Amino acid sequence: MPQLAGLLNRVQTATAPPDLEALEGEPTPEPIPKDEGKDFPLKLNIVIQVIGSRGDIQPFIALGQELKAYGHRVRLATHLTFREVVLDGGLEFFNIGGDPEELMAFMVQNPSLLPAFRTIRSGAIQKRRREMKQIIYGCWKSCVETGDGTDLHQIKEDLWSDTVDYRRRPFVADAIIANPPSLGHIHCAQRLGIPLHMMFT
Repeated sequence: MPQLAGLLNRVQTATAPPDLEALEGEPTPEPIPKDEGKDFPLKLNIVIQVIGSRGDIQPFIALGQELKAYGHRVRLATHLTFREVVLDGGLEFFNIGGDPEELMAFMVQNPSLLPAFRTIRSGAIQKRRREMKQIIYGCWKSCVETGDGTDLHQIKEDLWSDTVDYRRRPFVADAIIANPPSLGHIHCAQRLGIPLHMMFT
């Protein structure tokens, strides 16, 4: 306990207001305007990797919208089922595969760490492994591939539009945000040498 008190005392001393007499000859710094900070000087390619239900995806859409407001390019990598939800939110979409309904059903049927014996006999574990392999590879592709993960990025949705389709712009992630069940996040971040932020919603 005395060590903690000493540490708090040191922190309090370090953050104490400066002696005004010592600062009399120093120029006063200009206050930062209120609008400053919206134009972040560094524009990042941020990929958000999320698997789960719509309730898991929705908070990350709000986070992505806020990051986009600061000028970052944001790609939300999730199941194909949620493509329209992501695009309606104004973010780029990338398909990492997997069926959220099947994932949830498997988790409900096998709530413990070890799966039930009937699950082992049914062959559901092999199917789940194949699906997780697809998702992990999808997470990697979402960090480095052009397109939206559906292999249809060559086809323009609106042939008469002059705007550049986000699916045709190259993408390499500068940072990853992910929910823990997406599994590939830490390996992708380590391979690319980029920061990773994990969070549950």
